[in-house]
This record gives sequence, C-alpha cells and structure tokens, in this order.
Amino acid sequence: MRRFLTTLAIILVVVVTGMTALILLINPNDFRDYMVKNVENKTGYQLKIEGDLRWHVWPQLSILAGQMSLTAPGASKPIIGAENMRLDVELFPLLSHQLIVKSVVLKGGVIQLIPETQSQKLQNAPIAPAGTHVTKSPAESTASDWSLELSKVRIADSLLVWQRSENDIINIRDINLTLTRTDTRKADVTAKARINRDQRELSFSLDGGLNLNHFPQGLELAVNNLDYQLQGADIPVEGIQGNGSFNLAYLSSPPGMKISPLALTFNGNHITADISASLDDTPVYTLAVKADTLNLDQLFPPAVAKDNSEEGATTSAKETPAPVTSSANGLSVQPDLSFLQTFNAQLDLEVNNLVYHGVSASSVVMKGSNQQGNAVIDSLQAVIAGGAVKATGTIDVTSAVPKITVKPTMQNVALGDLLKTLNYPQTLTGAVTAQGTFNNVNSNINDFEKGWQGYAHINIEQARLHGLNIQQLIQQAASRSNSDVKGMEHYERYTEVKNLVVDTVFNQGQLKVTRMNGASELLTVAGTGVLNLPAKSCDMKLNINVTQGWQGKSDIVSLLQKSVIPLRIYGPWNKLNYQLNVEQILKDQLKGEVGKAIDKWLDKNKDKQESKDIQKLLEKLR
Repeated sequence: MRRFLTTLAIILVVVVTGMTALILLINPNDFRDYMVKNVENKTGYQLKIEGDLRWHVWPQLSILAGQMSLTAPGASKPIIGAENMRLDVELFPLLSHQLIVKSVVLKGGVIQLIPETQSQKLQNAPIAPAGTHVTKSPAESTASDWSLELSKVRIADSLLVWQRSENDIINIRDINLTLTRTDTRKADVTAKARINRDQRELSFSLDGGLNLNHFPQGLELAVNNLDYQLQGADIPVEGIQGNGSFNLAYLSSPPGMKISPLALTFNGNHITADISASLDDTPVYTLAVKADTLNLDQLFPPAVAKDNSEEGATTSAKETPAPVTSSANGLSVQPDLSFLQTFNAQLDLEVNNLVYHGVSASSVVMKGSNQQGNAVIDSLQAVIAGGAVKATGTIDVTSAVPKITVKPTMQNVALGDLLKTLNYPQTLTGAVTAQGTFNNVNSNINDFEKGWQGYAHINIEQARLHGLNIQQLIQQAASRSNSDVKGMEHYERYTEVKNLVVDTVFNQGQLKVTRMNGASELLTVAGTGVLNLPAKSCDMKLNINVTQGWQGKSDIVSLLQKSVIPLRIYGPWNKLNYQLNVEQILKDQLKGEVGKAIDKWLDKNKDKQESKDIQKLLEKLR
C-alpha cells in the first residue's frame, strides 16, 4: 500500500511539474504576431494588443492581455476597443501544438459604428511583386507551428456607438454578448443590452443561433426568444413590453436582408410580419404586417378630461411628458418627412380588429408605396362604427413644405362614435355617408384644426341634435305670444331630422356650412353657418318650418304651419344658446293676412264710396 501511494505521488509530481514546465517554457507572447497576422489575413482588420501577454493559471488557464483594438483597413479610429482581453485556453492540447481557446472575453469594450471606423480604400497603396518572400519574425515563426481553435467569445459591460447620420447617434450600453460555437461555422448567441434615447430607455435580451456558413457573403441569425421593455417620456406608465422571435438573413452582394417570419407581442397585442430590404444606394423595403387584434389605446392611451376643481390640471395615463423640443424660429417642431426621399417601399397591412380611443374597427386593410418622397396610399379601408370607411391619398415631400392630399369616403358610419374618436362632444349623432378631399396648407400637419383645409358633402340619416329640441322652442314661444295655440304635451330632449344634407368647406379649424337641408315628419330645416372646431362652438342661422304638433285655433295653426321661423343657434356645443322671435313673426304674418283680406274686400267694393274712403285712410296710414 505504501509503494502504491509513493508511486501515485511520484506520478502526480511528475505531471504537475511537467505541466508547470510546459507553461513556463511556452511564452504566450509567441502568439501575438500569429493572432495579428491571422486576423489581418482573414478579415483585413488590424489587431493591436498593448502590453505583454501573460499566463493566468487559477481557476482557469488563461492568457491575459491589456488594452486591445481592432481597426478596419484605412480607418482612422478602431472599430472595437477594450480595456482588457482574456483568452481561456485548454491545457492538454498545448502538448500537441494546438491552441484551443474555450472563450475570448472582452471587458469594458467600445464598439464604434461611425464614419471614422469604416473601411477605406487606400489610394496609391503599394502592391508587392509576385513571388516576393516575406521574412517572418522569430515570434511569428514560433507561433506559425500552432493551430488555433476558438470555442466562445464573450463581450461584457461594453458600449456600442452607432452613428446613422451626422446628427443621429445611438448609444447601446451595458452590452453582454456571448457567442458559443456549436459547429465549424455555427454558434449559439445570447445578448443583453439597453438603449437610451430622447429620455426613453429600451432594454432587451435575446438568445438564438448564428449561421456563418456563407460568411462574409452572408449570414443567418435565428432568434428564438426576444424579451424587451420600453419606458420613459411619453410612454404609458407600465411601459411597452413583450417578446418575439424572428429569422434574419443578410447578403453582402448585392446588399440586402430579409426578416421572415417576425412574430412580436407588445402589451397583449400580437403581430406577424415579413420584411425584406435591398440595401443599395437607394434602399427598397417591402413590409407585410398582419395582426388579429391591435389595441392602440395600450400604446397611446387617451388623455383624461380636465378636472374643473383644479384649473389647468390634467391627468393622463402617461407618467412622463414627451421631451421638450424647440426650433430656431420658436415654432413647435413638426414631423420631418424628408426621410421618405431616401428610400422606396411597399406596405401591406391587415388587422382583423383594431381599437383606438375606445372605437373598434374591423377588417382594416392598407396598401401603400413610396418612391423617394412621393408616397401613395393606394387604399385604406375598414369597417368602423357600423359603417365602411375608405380613403386614398398622396404625400409629396420633395419640396420644402410637404404636400399631402387625403380623399376619405364613408358610408353609414355612426357619427357619435366618430366624434368620440376625434375627442369632440357627441352633440350630433346619426348615420353618416360622406365624401371629401382634404390637404395641408402648411407644415403644421400634426394639427388637423390648424394645418388643413378641404371640403365635404355629407348626408346624415336619423340625425339627432342632443340637448336642444327646436320644435319645442318654437311652439312654446308661439304659445306664449298667443294663447289660442299650443304645442305638444311631451317633448324629447333632442331634435331629430330623418335626412340631413350638408355641404361644407373646411379651413384651418373653421368648418363653414354652405348649405343645409333636412326634413322630418315634424319639421323642415335649411340654413348656413360656421362651426369653430378649436373652440368647440358654432354659430348657425337656420330657417325652420314646424309642420306638425300644433294645437289650437285652426286659422292660427294653419298660419304657423306655413311660417318659416328664423332661428340662430350659437355658443359652445355642450351649452348651446338660441335666439328666436316668434312673436314678431306672428305679428308680421297676421298683418300680412289682414292686409290681404282688406285688399280683397276693397277690390270687390271698389265702386262704393265707403271703399274709396277706406282706401284713402290706408294710404295715409302707410
């Protein structure tokens, strides 16, 4: 037993001594030139490692390096830099001259995707003559006898700087990325990072697989699981969060990419999409999106109405207001649509059920295209508020001020629900059939009330003006003027017109009614007027003829049934005022009737002296 233990101890000492000697005899700096040369030969990038390489034995055999950088050919700045680099290697393969790196760890890395780090073609670069022999350095000659095998790459606590344009830079922070090789040119990917921009933060994590079989001509990325959350300014309190999966294929020549299928959830909504792009000088994008249910109120919650008890105070479902922006001339910043000039695109959108401001729309289909700033809405249609809505339009952003034209049509749409969607009081309801044309008048395209104009022809079936019964106003005013007539015993709290036809002209918040005609069993209405949309008020001048509901003396009733009563309705929509003078109308009507009767009697008795005396008296009175 003692001999066995002694033999075992001797073997262990020999092995440990041999391993220690191997590590001491192998200088890790012998690999420096080898790694630099291999990186340059395979990618053209220049790898720079500062300081000496050194072994680190416990708890993992590793090669430690100081600061490192990777620079593209002709670039003025490195595309990747790191505070330190660690290569975890396996011990026993060193005996057979194999450098198997289990993992490469970059700590505190900075990845810069900016113009200064992009590859540049060197002008007048010298070309070595054919057959020229390049002498290797001693360290490179020593390292060239080794073979390198890489198993894992890990980037920890790093930063990615991505400059898309001169004034558009995105910083992706706290990047933790791991690539684990599963085959010769395949790897598993796990990543986690966060993006801060405009007082908003997007954090995400993903895992998937990377296929480099066709690299550098192309690569494929399959993301099995993506989790994300967006929070910050102008975002709902609970944020926008969800998960997804997608397959991405990229080609370098001709440059292009395809994401298909993309499955994404956010706040309980689920969409699928196919995206493809040709990334030439003028990119061409094709986007097809489908969704079963899409609730936009979960992304853009409607603001809660103001509380009268606290003047000017409002509450909303948003925790943080949108970022404060300004322009040189002090005007509010409007959306910059000039980006449409930089690409061509085709969009197909299908949503089975859409919810916005509590109003549901179904069978939403949109088809559109863009040709370098000339965008066309070929068709937009939906079933909304019990009716059908369709629209076409054009967007031209090739000039300083964009030119937008929209031509909507609707059929049997519930007007009350439409007003609710537009955040207006539901003072007028009915089934609307309409068609019109609208276009912007300035760059203030965000505000329909201030930046748009157009016209529309509107037909409203079963129109109801809530809170005001015009028949009641007129009949009660008539009964106060003349006790021989009265109206109905009971009135509704609204005015109903079975068919109301309206022609309108809209200009920056002022809706001018150029013609209005309507009729019901009880009355007829005609008139003109103006609706002030920003102030939510109106000033309408109507001519009303109440044909039914009169009671009393037949001659007075007959007179009133033939009378056209001027009525002015004005003031805020939720508190309408009216101006009505039935008494004067009745006096004028009665005066006219009496005058007609006298003239008729005089005509019959014109030869009599009494008739002549009355005629003279009337002439004096006139």
